[in-house]
Amino acid sequence: MKIVDRLKNRETLTPTENEIAAYIRTNPAKAVSMSLEEFSDTIYVSKSTIIRFCKKFGFHGHKELCVELAKELNTFASDEEDADLSAPYSKGDSAAETARKMTALSRRAVNDAYSSLSYDSLAEMARMIRNAQAVTLYANEETWLAVTDLTYRLQLLGYHVQNTASPVSPLRTASSQSENVPALFVTGSTREPLLLQSARILNERTIPVCLISGPNIGTLGKLAAVSAEVSVYEPQPKFGASASRTGTFLALDILYGIIFNLDYEKNQAALSNAPDSRPAAQEGTDPA
Repeated sequence: MKIVDRLKNRETLTPTENEIAAYIRTNPAKAVSMSLEEFSDTIYVSKSTIIRFCKKFGFHGHKELCVELAKELNTFASDEEDADLSAPYSKGDSAAETARKMTALSRRAVNDAYSSLSYDSLAEMARMIRNAQAVTLYANEETWLAVTDLTYRLQLLGYHVQNTASPVSPLRTASSQSENVPALFVTGSTREPLLLQSARILNERTIPVCLISGPNIGTLGKLAAVSAEVSVYEPQPKFGASASRTGTFLALDILYGIIFNLDYEKNQAALSNAPDSRPAAQEGTDPA
C-alpha cells in the first residue's frame, strides 16, 4: 500500500504524529527533498519524534521513508489532485471532469504498480514460461480481461496457453494440467476459495505456481514459488476496479515484454507472420 494511503489512517497516531502525516500528505515533493533537520525546523517537531514516527511505519529512519516516498511521486502529474481510487466519480461531473479524474486515476494506478512490482520476480516467471513454451493462466472475474489479452498475445508468439477463468474449471484444470507447464495466477483477491484450492492441488502435484496479485498476497502467496505484488490499493466501498485493472494490465504488459525479449528475433518474426484475427482463448484443454 502507498505511504500516502497509509498516512490517511490516523486512528493510531498521536496529535503530533498526525501533524507530521498531514504535512507529508500535503507536501510530498517538499518532504522528500528535506534533511531531517530541515523537516524538523519546518514543522516544529523534534527530530527524535520524527524518527519514532518513521519507525512506526516500518522504516529505519527519516532517510528511508523519503527514499520510498520519492518512488511513489507521480512524475506525470505530481501536483495533480490526489485521485480517489475507490470512487472517482461525483454526481454532476461533466464529461471533461470525468475524463480528467479518470486520467489522474490511471496515472496514479500506473505509478503505484510501477513502484511496487518486483521485476526480478517477473523475470523469473518469464523464464519459466519461455522454457516451457507454455503456461496455464488462472484468473478471477476482476482480472479475466487482462489475462485473456495476455493469452492472445502469447498465442501469437507460438506459445501454448490455457486460460481457465470459469467458475468450475480451475479445479479441473489444476488436477489435469501437464506437470511440465507452469501455472500463473492473476488475481486481485488472494482469498478466493477456488483459487486457493487450485494452488494447493498444483503444490501437491509439484507444479510451479507463479502469482501476480493485488496488495496483501496472503495464503496464496505462500503457495507460490514466485510472486509479484501490484500494490494498487482501492478502499471499500468502491464503484469499480479501474485502478487495480490498470495496474494488472501494466504488470502483464511488463511480463509479456520480458518474455518477448528472451527470443527477440524469433518473436518479431512470429508477429510478422501472425494472422489478423484473434484466436479464441483455449479453455479446458491441456497445453502440453
